[in-house]
Amino acid sequence: ESNRKMVHPDLPYNSKAPLYVIFLALQDVTENMGPTSFLLRTHTTKANVVFNSGDADEKEQLLLKSDCRLSTLKKGDAVLFDARLLHCGNANNE
Repeated sequence: ESNRKMVHPDLPYNSKAPLYVIFLALQDVTENMGPTSFLLRTHTTKANVVFNSGDADEKEQLLLKSDCRLSTLKKGDAVLFDARLLHCGNANNE
């Protein structure tokens, strides 16, 4: 078991995508396993400025209003994402 992780990008912000990451499911990934949550369209300059501004209220609003997708996957599924995208691992309850 593990707790939910902090929301983060994998790399410091860069105006050009320096790296893409791929998750390949080697088994079915269920909600109890703590799959990654992806905050769509947070790889942008604007989202980066808000996320790193130090303004807790602005950051909270960014996180609350972001379109979030949970990566529950079937064995063999893959997720490809920009390393600048905000995401986090969820609590593993198994």
